[in-house]
Amino acid sequence: MVEIVLDMKKYDPKEQELISRAMNKLDNQISIIEASGTKFEKIFNNDAIKYDILGKGFYTYKFVAENSSQLRLLYRFVRNTDESYIIQCHKVEIKRRSGKDYIKKFEAYVKNFE
Repeated sequence: MVEIVLDMKKYDPKEQELISRAMNKLDNQISIIEASGTKFEKIFNNDAIKYDILGKGFYTYKFVAENSSQLRLLYRFVRNTDESYIIQCHKVEIKRRSGKDYIKKFEAYVKNFE
């Protein structure tokens, strides 16, 4: 299940659509891996799903759309007691230049997350 925690009103309709598509794609990728018998927690060396690992259950996801728009999503994976899960989207960076400047913002957010 996908849950968007961030304020979507900050983004224009095209960006909102990209964020939703990215989260749905991430959810689909995780669902496929889990259906094959590998739990999310046991996924290693797969930067398609865990581009960066930031701690406290937070990860970044790299999404590239057909028009070459690039998003970096800060998401949190939460496993429920019934083995289902929730993917929470906490922050989004729309990449307009190379580099990993966004990572500092993401790390600060994770550090202050309760």
